[in-house]
Amino acid sequence: MVMKLDVAPRRSRARPRQAETQRPWLLARSCDVLAVLLLMLCSFPAVWLAHRSVTFVPDLGLIDDNWHLDSTFKALRGIWIGRDVAFTHGPIFQALSSVPARSMPLSLGALYATWDTIPLWCAAVFVYLALRLILPEQPPWKRAILLLLLATFWETSLRSTVPVLLFAYFLRAWYAVHAGRMRSAYAGAIGAVLCVVAFLVAADVGIYTTAAWFICWIAIAVEMRHQHFARKLFAGLSAFGLAALILAVIVNSFMARPFNFKFWRDSLAQVAAYRWATPVAMTREGTRHLLVALAMCAAIFVLQAVAGKRLPSRITQRPAFLLGAFGFGLAVMQSALVRSDLGHVIIGEFALIFFAATILFSFRGKSSIAGMVIAVAISIAFSHPVFSPAGVVHLYRQLRRPMTQCPPGYSAFDQACYADPLTPRMLASGRDFLSRNSAGKDFIFVYPYQTMFGLAARRNVAGGLMQAYTASGPGLSKLEISGLEGRRVPAALYLPDANYRRMSEADLASWSRNYLSVPVDGIPNFTRAPEVWFWLVRHYRSVEQLTPGVVALLRDDSRASRVAWQAQPLGLPARTYPIVQRSSSINLGAPNWRSGFDFIRLRMTVRYPIWWKLRKPERLQLEITRADGSLELQSFIVQPNISTDVWFYPWDAGDLTGYFNADAAQWRPPARSSIIGLRIVATPLDWISQQPEAISIESTEGVRLVSIPQP
Repeated sequence: MVMKLDVAPRRSRARPRQAETQRPWLLARSCDVLAVLLLMLCSFPAVWLAHRSVTFVPDLGLIDDNWHLDSTFKALRGIWIGRDVAFTHGPIFQALSSVPARSMPLSLGALYATWDTIPLWCAAVFVYLALRLILPEQPPWKRAILLLLLATFWETSLRSTVPVLLFAYFLRAWYAVHAGRMRSAYAGAIGAVLCVVAFLVAADVGIYTTAAWFICWIAIAVEMRHQHFARKLFAGLSAFGLAALILAVIVNSFMARPFNFKFWRDSLAQVAAYRWATPVAMTREGTRHLLVALAMCAAIFVLQAVAGKRLPSRITQRPAFLLGAFGFGLAVMQSALVRSDLGHVIIGEFALIFFAATILFSFRGKSSIAGMVIAVAISIAFSHPVFSPAGVVHLYRQLRRPMTQCPPGYSAFDQACYADPLTPRMLASGRDFLSRNSAGKDFIFVYPYQTMFGLAARRNVAGGLMQAYTASGPGLSKLEISGLEGRRVPAALYLPDANYRRMSEADLASWSRNYLSVPVDGIPNFTRAPEVWFWLVRHYRSVEQLTPGVVALLRDDSRASRVAWQAQPLGLPARTYPIVQRSSSINLGAPNWRSGFDFIRLRMTVRYPIWWKLRKPERLQLEITRADGSLELQSFIVQPNISTDVWFYPWDAGDLTGYFNADAAQWRPPARSSIIGLRIVATPLDWISQQPEAISIESTEGVRLVSIPQP
């Protein structure tokens, strides 16, 4: 007992010193996890805890704000993407977006602030996991620095991080097969499961993840070509195909019926339309950013391949990684070649930047610091910060003293603060009209894309797609209309495009930031989805203009039998015009234009070589010359190599509102100048655009809407 009493105090005195020596070690061992927690804290929305807080809405008026809000609201109402409505995102993304909203009072401001919270947190976790898979030999502090660097400067999201993480896992799985730690059939079957899950996150995520699996398979085959590995590779490939088919049937069972592949068809159709229906020109800044990033990343990969020591324990030095990661990064970068504004370029570069950064951070010894400095310098020079530590301070202030009212200069609607007072007035008037003319369980409809009115009125928005303007082509138009037929949709809102040629830049900016309709990428929404517009005009009549740019409609199915169109040829020759220059014009001639024609319908086929699928189509415009001397260029889109009916309204887009009037005498202005000339102009969007080989004009018609008298 004496000895025990004598030793105990000594141990108690030694414990604090032992804890002091262990505490930094424990902190260093988990600093990469702490980096993830820091990112979560910086992006934590105060309104999630302080429910009465208001949310400041950026003064941008982005089209995407509508589906951000509507997809979350649909999830709260039990309407799921893939089963009830089609969209490029999937039900997993929708479910993650709705998590905060399920634990707080529903409001527009709350959904603005929280829809991307959980997806953003998941993206940070996925980057952390990918770094653990690719850089397991590196100390946690290096992974923490790289994680913060990527999340701060390169806009991590589920769409960019899920394919990167799964590429890293697929590569590690095949190395485990080679080492005998995993069976090849398991690598194939698990890969199929993860690819199907990726499709449920987003259709393009699923496509890139599937591409990642096959790129890894090819890269491993190249590295192991002399090691009698072919049997295991083909066993894994067979397991992948069989498991994917079984899983597709299982997914079908939840979406529709076991052998109804509607979910997969709809998802692939939307992804396929992305390249030809939504291309955006690449700016000089975007071009510089893309080419410099590509050159730097290629140099890093070449340097690692030539000068790096071959240590099998390091993934970044193995041939399959160098070959597969670079090829996969180029594949993902394809998205930046379609929508080529700087923001989308940075998103498209993420995979290649990620893998190049892991190579720089894999250096050891004297090269280690140099690699990290290069990665930091590239990020600062060629990107912009997204997160900052100031977010933590702002969160603390918001939680301590929540702002429950909009400050002077801002206007409020449903706990959202807008800099321009027109948006709250517009939303309030739309909410009041829809609430008066529909019941709580009814659906409403909004054309072309302002689906946030559904949340404002607490009504479900009908339609087979998330937004009507995306119904490009007959297949997607039928899908959109299928979600309108057979439902009770007593009220709707129609927002005509602004005639930006008659507006000042300030007026157009105000119109756009208040979520009023503008031609998307310069293409009128009527021309994008004419079938949906014609369906709408044959089932609804206008009752009033709620605010500038917002027209209230009520259901009137009697119009389906009364409103029809009459088409007559314009007398222009049907012929094929070869395109021999990147900038070309085709004079269609002087049409036989009759008084009372409302629309122009051209049936055409624009023929491209197969390379357009790696690039994007040229800009197509119809030049309309009128008898009064005025001239107008209207942009349009055509699916390459497919015969397509293209519709044009050759006057002020705001006049389309008149066709919803119950009185047919009010459908068109009293006097409109005749059209005396039509010309098609094909010009490159940018240096990536693919020149068409020929444009075939199959028919040209003038179309008039008529009201058929009822007996």
